[in-house]
Amino acid sequence: MDNEEALKVIDSMMWVKKASIFLLLLDYALRNLDSASDTQKKCQEAVDKCWRWLSDRGLSADELAYYLDSDDMQSGPLAEGNFASESVEQNSLILILLVIGFFANKAYKIVGLQEQMSEPVCEADESSAVYIVAYIERIGLSDKLSVYLSAHVLENRGQSTF
Repeated sequence: MDNEEALKVIDSMMWVKKASIFLLLLDYALRNLDSASDTQKKCQEAVDKCWRWLSDRGLSADELAYYLDSDDMQSGPLAEGNFASESVEQNSLILILLVIGFFANKAYKIVGLQEQMSEPVCEADESSAVYIVAYIERIGLSDKLSVYLSAHVLENRGQSTF
């Protein structure tokens, strides 16, 4: 499945389904950060918070946005400049940050606080799926994405025949 086909399937999905798939793929992206334990630890913390927010909305939007908005994060362990340009590590970090932004954006919208979103969070709306898919491809996870999306397509075909 190429990126264009993947995006068509993703666009047809409910937000929760696509968000879950993105988070599942981040488990693989996190492995690419083994050589940078501080970055990996902060990214894992952020991914865990996204899962928690998805399951019970037990976190505020600000808690999710922290990873994108905090100077400590952006000049510290989550700085893209910590890695060689276009490296699998840098691209994995960017993918993780894109997905965290995707969650923070939704969290702000659900509680009606869109006007409080920072620019990076505001840009991480549903249209950011095109960038998320591009970075999934850059780090070699397109096959895994295709498996998840194919399962979704088959699941929906099965439901529509009854």
